[in-house]
Amino acid sequence: MKYSISLRVVHWVMAALIFGLLVVGFYMSNIEADAPDKYELYPIHKSLGFIVLMLFFIRVVTRLRSHIPVPPEGLQSWEVRLSHAVHGLLYISMFSMALSGFMMNSTYAYVEGLDMFGLFTVPDITAKSEYWNSIFHTVHETAAYILVGSLVLHLAGVVKHRFMDASENDVLARMV
Repeated sequence: MKYSISLRVVHWVMAALIFGLLVVGFYMSNIEADAPDKYELYPIHKSLGFIVLMLFFIRVVTRLRSHIPVPPEGLQSWEVRLSHAVHGLLYISMFSMALSGFMMNSTYAYVEGLDMFGLFTVPDITAKSEYWNSIFHTVHETAAYILVGSLVLHLAGVVKHRFMDASENDVLARMV
């Protein structure tokens, strides 16, 4: 049995956005402050990150309202427990990363609101604060590494079940 089409669409859209955001985010954090494209990437990164935050809420609501297929019968109990733990880490790190990014923008003294591709501005939701900006930056950075680790485990599980297990344990087929 497959996941609902709405869950599959939001999964793959978020996967593409998050992959791109991670690549750009690590790139931005590792280039010199005076690099010509560094500050051109920030507005795009922030806007796409906010879209991920909104998609996260859509995903949670859709997941709660959808029928979730039971794990394949051929999986060991430890595999099912590990899968649940990894998915929990994915959800926590996706949410922490997106929310802390928005909060970094909201607490940053030199911007007002979050410009969404020049179309509209999402207002700040908190006061400007260098102290809190630093904390949200730390959360954002830590969540990035937890998300990368969780994604590696997630993809390793997909590869294992796809290529090393019996065909009835192929979990990828349920998400495509």
